[in-house]
Amino acid sequence: MWRLLKAESGYDRLRMGTFFFFCAAVFLTIWFGVRWERNRIPLTLLMIMTLTLSAVYAGEKNRIIQKRDRLHVLLPVTLWSIGIAHMLYPIFVLLCVYLLLFLSALVVQPFISYSLTMPSLLHILTLTGLVLTVNAVILLYRDLRMTFTKKHQRFFVFLFWFLVYLGALLPFYVITNFFGLFGESKPAQTFLTRMLESPTGFLVIGIFLSVVSVIVFAKRKSYVDS
Repeated sequence: MWRLLKAESGYDRLRMGTFFFFCAAVFLTIWFGVRWERNRIPLTLLMIMTLTLSAVYAGEKNRIIQKRDRLHVLLPVTLWSIGIAHMLYPIFVLLCVYLLLFLSALVVQPFISYSLTMPSLLHILTLTGLVLTVNAVILLYRDLRMTFTKKHQRFFVFLFWFLVYLGALLPFYVITNFFGLFGESKPAQTFLTRMLESPTGFLVIGIFLSVVSVIVFAKRKSYVDS
């Protein structure tokens, strides 16, 4: 399984290097440019989640062309190991992005007059649960498309993925009052801000869906087209 993770990293090393450089630039922009304290952490968390998932899945088309699943299935490894590697790969990338976040803060702090407020451990755990959830739904969408071939079935699978993805992003936009659409100091913003410090539910849902995604991958009937 660990060799599979190393192989996936090798496939994507050029794209990952580009995304990590972009992540560092985004974090530096946030540290220097976002002065309103209430917005800094939600915006940072939003960028971490979107950049992590984008880094992992931006090369999905190439992945399908290369038929990586088909290649991995032919290796002397179990389907369960491949499924677990799919689940863990985004977490590995997420840990790298967290490291970039803290390194960027160390670099910036000597050049600014105010103290940077970093996401707390509760924020990080909540975000990890959200990434697990969205990643699991993406994996389920990928695998269920190979099982459900009819158009209406694929539509409902896509709709499920889209609603979960939208639901994961929307709280950050509400908290930061994106484009002034949601108002300021509203009850919904206070509630969602507190939710970011309550990681248990997100982690439970994320772990549950991740386990389901591994099971669905192992039970797929065909790996020829992915």
